[in-house]
Amino acid sequence: MPSYKASYAVLIAGFLLAGCTPPNFHTPGPLPQENAYNALFPQWAELCAVSQISKKPGYGADIAGGPGGHAVLFLHGACLDPTSAYPVLKTCPQGETGVSMNAHFVNANWVGVPGRTFFYDGILKPGAGLTRDTYQATKSAARQHGLYSAITFRDWALADKPANATAEDWKYEVSIGTDYAVSYGRARYCARLPVTADQMTQVVDFLNSRNALYHYGPKTFDTNVMQDNCNHLIHNALAATDFWHDLPVHQFILKAALTFPVPKNEVVNLLDRATRHDPGDLHALFHDLLTRQTLLKNQWLPGEPGVILDSNPVRDPNAVYNTNLSLIFYDDPLLGHYNRAFKRYLAQPRYHDLHANLVWYQALYARIAKDRQPLVWWLKKEPADFAAFYNAYYVWLGKQQALVDRGLSLLSASYSPISSAWSAIPHGMPVEEPAPAGGQQNPLPEAK
Repeated sequence: MPSYKASYAVLIAGFLLAGCTPPNFHTPGPLPQENAYNALFPQWAELCAVSQISKKPGYGADIAGGPGGHAVLFLHGACLDPTSAYPVLKTCPQGETGVSMNAHFVNANWVGVPGRTFFYDGILKPGAGLTRDTYQATKSAARQHGLYSAITFRDWALADKPANATAEDWKYEVSIGTDYAVSYGRARYCARLPVTADQMTQVVDFLNSRNALYHYGPKTFDTNVMQDNCNHLIHNALAATDFWHDLPVHQFILKAALTFPVPKNEVVNLLDRATRHDPGDLHALFHDLLTRQTLLKNQWLPGEPGVILDSNPVRDPNAVYNTNLSLIFYDDPLLGHYNRAFKRYLAQPRYHDLHANLVWYQALYARIAKDRQPLVWWLKKEPADFAAFYNAYYVWLGKQQALVDRGLSLLSASYSPISSAWSAIPHGMPVEEPAPAGGQQNPLPEAK
C-alpha cells in the first residue's frame, strides 16, 4: 500500500545536491508594502517554492516529503467561478486565487483556493502559532469552501484513513499544508511577476485548459515527477504569457530527466529571465523573440518594476508539523549558478522593498531616456521592421516612467526607504546582476 512518504528513485548523476543546510526563511521576509503594490500592479503572478513538509508522528495522516519541496502559484487578478463546484478560473479585479497541483487528484490537474490569506495562512492571524484546535478548524473551513467537492482522489490517497473518518473529510486531512494553509506545514520563497490584463487572461485560459483535459474523462490525471510535475504546470502557465519558453510535458524520459524543473531553481529562473537583458539594450530586446513579441503585443517587457522576491517561514510554535525544514537547489557541479545567483538576489534591496525597487527603475529609465538614439541611427544596423519595435519601445518607456512616478507618490507620505544605497545606478545594468541559469536541472521529487 503506498504511504505518503517520498519513495521515488532519484536520478542525480552529474549533479550536486546544493544547499543541504535548512535556509533562513525569515530573510528577506514578506513584502512590507502589500497594499501599495496591489494598487500599482492590479495583475500579478507569484511562483512559490515551498519547503519539504514533515508531520509530527501520531496525529492525523502521516505526511512527509523530501527536501526538493513543492511548488504553488498565486494569482492576483483571477478568481474561481462561483457557479462551478469544479475549479474553473476567470479574471476579476482584485481577485485572489492560489493554485496547487497534487498527485492525489484523478479528474483535475490543479485545485484553486480562494483568497491569499486562506491559501497561505488558513485561519491563523499573522504571527500566531499552530495548535491542534486551529488545525481542525481550518480543515472544517476548507470543507465549507468545498475545495475538493468536485475533485476525485486516488484510492491510495485515502487508503490510510481511520474507520471513523469519511473519505470526504480525509481529502482535507491529506491536503492541508500542501494545497491550502500552506504555511501550517511549509516555509516558502516566492518570486512575483506583474503582468498585463491580457496576460492574466492567457494564464487563466491555460490553467482552465489543463483541468478541462480531466474534468469529464475518460482521461485521468497522472502526474510524473520527471515528465509532468507541479513545476511544469506553473512554468507553462507563465509561458502562456510569452514570458519564457514552455517546458513540454511527457518528453522522452532521458531528455526529461535532464531538463525537468525544480521548485527553488524555478524561483531563480524567473528572476534570471526578468533580468536577462538590460532594459535599455534595444538590440538585445529586439533580437529576443519573446521580448519582441510581448512588447508589440502587450506593451510589456519582463524586466519591469515590481519583480519581487520574498519569503515566509512555517508557523512556529507548531503543534502539528516539524519546523526545521529544507528546501534545496539542484545545481550543476561545474557552474554552480543557482546558489550564487540566489545570494545576489537576496543582497539587493530592490527585490524585497517596493520603494527601493521603484527608485532603482526611476534612475534606470532616466538613463535610458537620456541615451536615446534616433531611429535613423538604429536602422543603419538593424532590419527595417525594427522601426515598429523602436516606436513601441519608447511609448512603453513613457508609460513605465509614469508608473514609477505614480508608485513613488503613493509611497511618499508613509514610507522611508530601507536603504540609501539604491539612490542611483551606474551606467548600464549593475555588475552584480546574475546571468541566466545555464545548468541542467534534476529535482528530488516529493510525495504530495
